[in-house]
Amino acid sequence: MHAPFAITSEYFGDTAVISLIGELDTTRCPQLDEALGASLSGGRIHLVVDTAELTFCDSMGLRTFLDYVERARQAGGWLRMAGVRGVLRRLLDVTGVSAVVPIDPDVPTALCARLPGGDALGL
Repeated sequence: MHAPFAITSEYFGDTAVISLIGELDTTRCPQLDEALGASLSGGRIHLVVDTAELTFCDSMGLRTFLDYVERARQAGGWLRMAGVRGVLRRLLDVTGVSAVVPIDPDVPTALCARLPGGDALGL
């Protein structure tokens, strides 16, 4: 039996916030790939991945994140992670991913990185 996993998406112009809940493992990466890919193909070139409620991430999850860092960059945008904590934070640090992917304390901070002046959404 698999641990629970859910993905939700919210859109703000050309920015998507993809929230992950539960455990991201090899069997769940296609769902993440679908959500991120749909956002990019829909013109949302700035991707914020909210991991505040992510309890596990394996190496395929990291690979998916890194793949979309490059895809977003090629589209003229970026991928940022928000709410990274605990074991995921350690994994990102140990693997060096935290040096490649911008990490913000929360979604509002990540969204402010997109906006000139930082507060155009009233966050």
